[in-house]
Order: sequence, then C-alpha cells, then structure tokens
Amino acid sequence: MAKKPKQYKSKTHKKKSSSNRQLFIGLLVVGVILAVVAGILLVRNGSTSGGSSADTANIPKDLAVATLAGVKNSGAQPAQGRPAPNFAFRYPDGSTYTLADFKGQPVIVNFWATWCPPCRREMPGLVKAYETHKDDGLMILEVDVAEPAEAVEQFVQEYNMTMPVILDQRQEVTRLYRTDSFPTSFFIDKDGVIQVRWVGYLPEEQLALNLQKIMP
Repeated sequence: MAKKPKQYKSKTHKKKSSSNRQLFIGLLVVGVILAVVAGILLVRNGSTSGGSSADTANIPKDLAVATLAGVKNSGAQPAQGRPAPNFAFRYPDGSTYTLADFKGQPVIVNFWATWCPPCRREMPGLVKAYETHKDDGLMILEVDVAEPAEAVEQFVQEYNMTMPVILDQRQEVTRLYRTDSFPTSFFIDKDGVIQVRWVGYLPEEQLALNLQKIMP
C-alpha cells in the first residue's frame, strides 16, 4: 500500500503567514494606541465642558464675560429667600470678579438682550438708579444673554451704561438662574439672599419699591 506523501509548506507560504501575523499584530497595536488617545481626549473634553475659563478674545475692554469655572453653589437657588447662585465674570485684562465679592452690598442682577423692547424701556431707569445709589453701595450687574459683543457695546454706549455689563455667551448664568424670559431682575440683599425676583418690564416706580427691600 502506497504511503500518502507528506504535505510540505513552501518557504514562500511560510513567509506569507509570518507577514500576515506581523501585519495583524501591527494593526492591533495601532488600534490600541488610537483607543487610548481617544479616551484621553474624551476625558479632557468632559472635564472642561461647561466649566472652561471665560474666553475674552476680541471682547471690548469695558465688557466682561461670564463663567462658572471654579465657582461653587452649594445650597444656592434662584428663588426668593434663598442665597443667590454665585457666578464669575472676567475682563479682557484678566481681572475677575464674582457675585460673592459684592456681599455686604445690595445687588441687582438683570438679565436682558438688545433685541428685547421691554429691556430697552427699563434700561434708563436702571442706569439712573445705579448712578443715584452707587455711593450707597448699590451694585447692578447687567447680564446680556448670548449676543455678539459688538451689538452689546453699541447698546452700552447708547444708554450710557456705567455699571458692569457681562456677556453670558454660553448662557451658563442664564440657565443657572432658570431664566427664559427677558428682562428678569433679581434683587439681592447685603447677605447675598434674593428678596425679589421680578419677571418682565420693571417700571421706575416698582424699581424704587424693590430697592427698598434690599437697600440699607
């Protein structure tokens, strides 16, 4: 009975198999490296989103940019009788302030936009109130909601706004204060507690009444 001849693999076949294994290993290593890099980028993006520093590039020097980076708000709520949520704002020169910096003073935080007719109607009264009471410690923080710096700067000049004007470009502070109607004003006493939340146009008479609840 004839023996079945042995099956031998040629040298060429062996070389192809070795090359295929090396290619597979190489691709596997590259895949692992890409996965690690993608994971690092994802972690970095996740850690910076919603809390990155304010971007003041191309912002006029008299305007600030709002940010929540590094700000803690434990126990704060945008409601009457509760501590006002803290936020920060940074100017192009790098100087940074927070709402908490004005503790000990009465503060109005006013959310507005240039396209809003009631905001335009009430702004002269707010400017007048600030000029009248700033020597008594009153601070008014004007928070513009998601508008280009150029439009806000023109509005500031038109109404001679001398109080701090803050660009809430990412609407971080607007969401923090649960505000979706403009204008909306928060009257905060010297202890940092909200005494009045006023939604809509604020006549000068009502502004004076609300000020009585926070002025010393």
